[in-house]
Amino acid sequence: MKIFNQGFRTRYIEVLLLIIICFSFPNSLFAGETVEILGGPEDVNVRLLAVLNKLDPDFYADEKTQGFVYRYRHRWTNPYDFNIYVGKVGKTSPDSIIRIESPRRGQEKMWKQIMEQELLQKPPHESAVPLSEKYHIVSQGLNLITPMASVGYNSWNSPLFTNRDTFVSMSLYLLCDLILAGGAYLYAQENLPKKNIYENMLNVKGPGSVWESPNAVGIFAALAVTRAVRAFDAWEDTAAHNKTAQFGWSFKF
Repeated sequence: MKIFNQGFRTRYIEVLLLIIICFSFPNSLFAGETVEILGGPEDVNVRLLAVLNKLDPDFYADEKTQGFVYRYRHRWTNPYDFNIYVGKVGKTSPDSIIRIESPRRGQEKMWKQIMEQELLQKPPHESAVPLSEKYHIVSQGLNLITPMASVGYNSWNSPLFTNRDTFVSMSLYLLCDLILAGGAYLYAQENLPKKNIYENMLNVKGPGSVWESPNAVGIFAALAVTRAVRAFDAWEDTAAHNKTAQFGWSFKF
């Protein structure tokens, strides 16, 4: 049994390391999305601010523009997650460029489609569809079962997620559950009460399952951690989706 436990722990660590390596590459590998617009940065900036304020006014201008003329970032209470820049296409060009960056690829693509429809008056793609409302109670309820189910619900027919975003988010929540709950389980198992020599001689019943260990509560506490984090993420995902849906834009997923 001891050899089995050692082999299981070794395999458990190997799987975790493999998952960490697969998902440790930052989202910054993506170049973001850009939209070219006729007009100078000042004029484009006014039009952009109108769109940002319409969706959610909880953002601020960042003085660190990284070579652009303007830069806007979300505040933590804003359900969207973005860095949006306004600058010139080139030194001699009269036109402007808007660059959208977000940790989630889906939000970058969503913002680009919004800018094209609002600022360029470009009709949506022929395969684009309007959004339907999502419900906080459904997302939070699924989260109590598993955060992965909540991610799946929020990502379904939502421009906030690409397939990669969904896969990465679900995998990271699975990884955290494996690390936290798996580690707590192994700790509780290792600390089960041991029979002494007299109990062995009298054939006294040994310790029960790991769930009877005094440390078993740590397993449930570990599972609660990922669900607490996802509860906030689920609120953001649902709020951002519904804010976007109310304006009647159509999106190509």
